[in-house]
Amino acid sequence: MREEVIEEKEIIAHSGELPEVAFHNSLHFLTENPDGPHLTLTPEEITFLQQGVIERYKWIILRDLNPKMRGRSEFRSIERAIVNYKRLKCYAKKQQLDISDIIPELAQALTIYIKAELKDPYLKEHYLRTVNCSRKDWEWFVKELHLDLSDLLPNPEEFFKRTPLRFQETVALFKR
Repeated sequence: MREEVIEEKEIIAHSGELPEVAFHNSLHFLTENPDGPHLTLTPEEITFLQQGVIERYKWIILRDLNPKMRGRSEFRSIERAIVNYKRLKCYAKKQQLDISDIIPELAQALTIYIKAELKDPYLKEHYLRTVNCSRKDWEWFVKELHLDLSDLLPNPEEFFKRTPLRFQETVALFKR
């Protein structure tokens, strides 16, 4: 793999919240930008760059599925994890990329998150939840990650009656 392509993949994988934008910027830089190297990319190099998009989305989703992140300003919530997973899935479908290898890690992260949520005495006592998505989106996401709904959340009716916290409220609560 050419050094310029490797460097651009790293830029994509460490970009902001919209890694597909970084991909297109890198593609333009490598091929057309007057200050770029004017490369003709091989299909393998393009796929390699696209893997940077998948890596970045995975990082973003895992950040928001990590209960230890709930008190940090970069945390954005389960709702945003779902939004970003949908973006990733759409991108992968459009580019004909397989993302099945990241599903187990996302599933494990969601499992850890919900276990922490259910064990939290403050949330239970105050009838709150940091899982701030709709029940419909929750069920869709759980199925997407090949998890069993009833194993993950034994009493969804009761759980989804709790007041959902916006991500800013979650961050403020867990800074304590």
